[in-house]
Amino acid sequence: MPDPRRVWKADEIVKLKAMAGKEPGERIAAELGRTLAAIQTEASKLGLSLRTKRRSRSTQTVDGASAGSVP
Repeated sequence: MPDPRRVWKADEIVKLKAMAGKEPGERIAAELGRTLAAIQTEASKLGLSLRTKRRSRSTQTVDGASAGSVP
């Protein structure tokens, strides 16, 4: 289990900033060897959102069927 009092290093913060909003918090936590709560706390301190963006609706055609789906 990761040490709850471990200080954040500059390279970890860079990685967190790069992954925030693009990868789920659980994946970021695993990558950095930290708990999800630690990731959430540090992201909040830095003013980062961990919310990932929803997929684009551009894969749907005019009739509502997914592009590439079989009728």
